Amino acid sequence: MSRDIFRPGGPLDVRNTGIDTYTASVTLPTDGEGRSARECPNTGCSPGYFKVKPGTGLTREPSMFCPYCRTEAKPDEFHTQEQVRYAQDLVMNEVRVGFDDLLRDALGLGAGGKRKFGGGFVSMEMSLKSEPLPPVLPPLEEEVRRDVVCPHCTLDQTVFGLATWCSDCGQDIFLTHIEGELNVVGCMVGDIGRREQELGRRVAAKDLENCLEDAVSIFEAAMKAMTRRFLEGKGSDSQAVEEYFVKQGNAFQNVGRTKKILAELVGSAPADNVPWDELNAAFEKRHPITHNLGVVDRQYISRAKSGDRHGREVRVTVDEIKDVLGHVLRTLSLVHRAMWPLEPDSTPSKEIAP
Repeated sequence: MSRDIFRPGGPLDVRNTGIDTYTASVTLPTDGEGRSARECPNTGCSPGYFKVKPGTGLTREPSMFCPYCRTEAKPDEFHTQEQVRYAQDLVMNEVRVGFDDLLRDALGLGAGGKRKFGGGFVSMEMSLKSEPLPPVLPPLEEEVRRDVVCPHCTLDQTVFGLATWCSDCGQDIFLTHIEGELNVVGCMVGDIGRREQELGRRVAAKDLENCLEDAVSIFEAAMKAMTRRFLEGKGSDSQAVEEYFVKQGNAFQNVGRTKKILAELVGSAPADNVPWDELNAAFEKRHPITHNLGVVDRQYISRAKSGDRHGREVRVTVDEIKDVLGHVLRTLSLVHRAMWPLEPDSTPSKEIAP
């Protein structure tokens, strides 16, 4: 045959690099926000899926890191299955075109795909009709909503849950991610005045209650994530870690039990400049909000040492939530420092968004 199966150049910039060896370049499409999907090559990693914005962070780095488990590998090993399918479909279309061209050359068909034999009264015409190439659908990727920009290399990445590592430089960005989550709540608090004017006092009060619950949830999720990392770093396997969390239950919703766990893990709970009392007051206020529609019950009065009257409703203010968000960030930063004292200080320095 007079030609190779692959056309040189073309939309995939195909190149012959040896005997029956070719290279092709596939440009992966990005989502509506300019992000490209990535997936951890460690099959045991969960969730393993994240996105990055090309053009941010470091350039031409030889390695990439999983933001969840910090698996290190070459950037092209972090492809998703949909990206692989997309690239294969593009290449297969090139193969189909190449086979058609080879067959035309072998049969001596002209540019129109026809060849005529004989002449006069007896003649024969041969033609090749090619099927239309199947459309190549872009990768169908998942939606990921939590954005975080690495303060060390400026990579813009999007993750599920709470990620620990920057997928570009590999440094710890956990507290930056926590700060981002708290800033979301801070933005909600800053919108309370407008909500009250448009929807009424009850809606605004409910918004504040929800913001308090969100602050407690962020604290609990962050404590679980740090505890998991700490235990695994000490050699605990995944089953032992899961059994540990089952045993502890919702301990991180309670300041006293949180301090006890920290004492067991690192020798003592951080004490200097940690607003434990302020957190405890806020966390206890969450109990009637979550379980009793905000109505004060005797359990709350007893545990919070509150002067609120039984049967009345707890009151949550904008300033109180702003303070709680700052207390949560500071406490988590100090706990992080207690668990990993030899790491560079990554305590966020910015204020929570009002």
